[in-house]
Amino acid sequence: MNRLLPLPKKIIVAAFILAVCIALPLIAAPKVSDERQKLIDYGLTFQGTRYVYGGSKPESGFDCSGFVSYVANGCGIKLARQTSLMYASIDHIDEEEREPGDLIFFAVKGGDGRSRISHVGIYLGLYTDEGKFKDKRVFLHAASDGPSTGVIVSSIDEKYWKDHFYGYGRIMKPTGIEDQVDGDKITAIDETPLDDQEGEDPVQQPENTNMSAEK
Repeated sequence: MNRLLPLPKKIIVAAFILAVCIALPLIAAPKVSDERQKLIDYGLTFQGTRYVYGGSKPESGFDCSGFVSYVANGCGIKLARQTSLMYASIDHIDEEEREPGDLIFFAVKGGDGRSRISHVGIYLGLYTDEGKFKDKRVFLHAASDGPSTGVIVSSIDEKYWKDHFYGYGRIMKPTGIEDQVDGDKITAIDETPLDDQEGEDPVQQPENTNMSAEK
């Protein structure tokens, strides 16, 4: 009967190191769920689509809620068409709970001083590639005004968006992890300076400030 000879220590150590090296990428580069990635990738295909008030189709153009509802519907998720109703009908989450694929909402103040939800986009996560948005968190949306319009990617650190941030909403199950943006998929960049104090508002404001701006 042949006896099994013990493996040399060097072979055991080498095998262990190889196993660790194979496992590291899985630990270092977590991904969101397939459902969330599908929504993000689908939304990014519409970069560059023009802005049209009341628009809800890529052929004619989008406004912000039309864009988000169209992308969600394409992934089997039904959302209200108006921004304020969209926010009211989904789960609200804290900033610490946000994940790529969640929705991000912004608001303006009406004549009575109350904040009214005015804009919505799809949160994409942390941008780690080189360029203007390096190490910034970004979102995808249909902007109506400013240096760049239509479906673009903007940073939530841009002054306008920081000043008008309202909250996050969830339309898919959480995965419990924070993902990074694939920079190669981003082609339509918001040209507004991140610290712009005097730039144009990316969201057109209604003449009657007592009404919610549904963009």
